[in-house]
Amino acid sequence: MKSNLAKFGAIWGVWTLLAIALAGTNALNRITVGAPAGLWRDLRFELLNYWIWAALTPIIFYLARRFGFRRDSRLRIVALHFCFYLLLTLAHESIAQVIRIPFGVPSSYRGPLFLYRVISSLYEDLWMYWPAVAIWSLFEYYRRYREQGLRAAELKEQLVRAELQALRSQLHPHFLFNTLNSIASLMHEDVDAADDMVGDLSLLLRAYLSCQNEQEVPLRREIGLVETYVSIQQRRFEGRLSWGRDVPPELLDAAVPTLLLQPLVENSILHGIAPRSAAGEIRLSARRSEAGMELELADDGLGLPPGHVEGIGLSNTRSRLRQLYGDGCSFEVANRGKDGGARVKIAIPLRLLPAEREGYGDDDTDDHRGRRSSGAAADSVAARAR
Repeated sequence: MKSNLAKFGAIWGVWTLLAIALAGTNALNRITVGAPAGLWRDLRFELLNYWIWAALTPIIFYLARRFGFRRDSRLRIVALHFCFYLLLTLAHESIAQVIRIPFGVPSSYRGPLFLYRVISSLYEDLWMYWPAVAIWSLFEYYRRYREQGLRAAELKEQLVRAELQALRSQLHPHFLFNTLNSIASLMHEDVDAADDMVGDLSLLLRAYLSCQNEQEVPLRREIGLVETYVSIQQRRFEGRLSWGRDVPPELLDAAVPTLLLQPLVENSILHGIAPRSAAGEIRLSARRSEAGMELELADDGLGLPPGHVEGIGLSNTRSRLRQLYGDGCSFEVANRGKDGGARVKIAIPLRLLPAEREGYGDDDTDDHRGRRSSGAAADSVAARAR
């Protein structure tokens, strides 16, 4: 109710200003030719005249909304509005005659006063009705444009969330099976190591299932997740896999997409290091750039084969980056050249997140972690990245 009153008040105010402007202009014209100004008389009648249009404006807006201009029926809509314009002209002049707004009539005219008023007002009233229709149409176009923009933003966010959910579901069964088999084997050889591996797996699974609505996390937390994943793989590969990172402390709080690094590390292990018998290294580096922050994940494995085609993991990562940052990011996958192996280079805008408290996201108790409570593995994912 208050909103409608405010809108009607705004309409009334606009027509009042137009009436004042017209009365003032007429007064200036009279003063220019040496005649009496007659400002107050003119102002009274112009206000009455324009207030009639103020009362009719909600009807005009309703007609403009009900019969909006559409590409497939423009001529029909224009014809309808022309009829409405004639009807509202009749309504306006009828009210004006009832409340006795003066109207100049030539002495030679002998016909009905109302007919003369209507015919003489057709041109003036044309500039009352059609601008109101145009203003409403422009307002509706802007409103629809904003709604489309909001819907597009919502769809974009839903798409990013769906891709993130799909990424979480891509914790491949073979990784779980291999990890569980390794745990089963270690149980007969090194119970402490098996217990640590169970704790790492629990921590990793919890990280996948938590923070369902977070699109970005601090780099330190993402590194902690990756290092938990790598520690599991290192036990499986029995010394053939090493990990290193070169990340300045000031970049540890930089925002990165959730689960950005783990699929890339998994690719390096499965396609670069696992197929050969020699040991391999994966290294993460980060640095500031003019555009923001650059991340590079490199391995010294087999490298990309000729005619390499991106798989689900890489294409999903590329798509998520594009959805989150648009043209403000880049994603490049290539061989390292003479050094051997492959590398992934990612450039994203630099935005620092508030520092997280130590132990963020780790709600395990000693009962849940078993023997891990006595080792370094009791640290949280966030603490691992420090």
